[in-house]
Amino acid sequence: NPLSMPPSVFNLAACPPCPRWHRTALGVGWAGNLALLGAVAMLVVLVSQRPSQNPQPTAAMQSAQVGDSGCKLCPMHWKPHRDKCYWLSDGSTYWSRSRDDCTQRRSHLLVIQDQEEMVFIQNIIGDQNPVWFGLNITSPRKNWTWVDGSPLNQTLFMVLGPAENNSCAALKKNRIQPEICNTDLKWICQKEDMECRTYCVFL
Repeated sequence: NPLSMPPSVFNLAACPPCPRWHRTALGVGWAGNLALLGAVAMLVVLVSQRPSQNPQPTAAMQSAQVGDSGCKLCPMHWKPHRDKCYWLSDGSTYWSRSRDDCTQRRSHLLVIQDQEEMVFIQNIIGDQNPVWFGLNITSPRKNWTWVDGSPLNQTLFMVLGPAENNSCAALKKNRIQPEICNTDLKWICQKEDMECRTYCVFL
């Protein structure tokens, strides 16, 4: 007897079936929602794969400084100073081999320009044994010459001790001293820095 049914059951039983167009509209609505969710998911993937406007520096370039001319970048393990980069070796070798090693690193043995740069280099090498840099005897006149071909300014730097034909200069603390070029010493390479552009790590 319908009159003995609970009100909820009675109402459900009395409800006529939904029209076909209603079911069709409901299906289209669900399909539209799924399409919208798919579009949103695709947009999220595209945004996550988009290159960052400020990418992180590569492992090879992570030392930088900021000066009046902008951000400067040096390779990893090189120390930036003004417009140059400096690298101190871990091992020791002859002067000529140290020069060749710097060349392979697309650099050259250290050429010191002024006293301010000398102080910076002294802070790098500390109190350790002498290190090779880019100064040696290249002529019978026993004239000290930098690896870039320029002569040593004796009023700016003095080499302590007598120079022989087979002499190369080594730096120890604040002194430049002659050494036999076949002596095994550490060495310092030097190169020009690069513009950071967006790859800049501020020290």
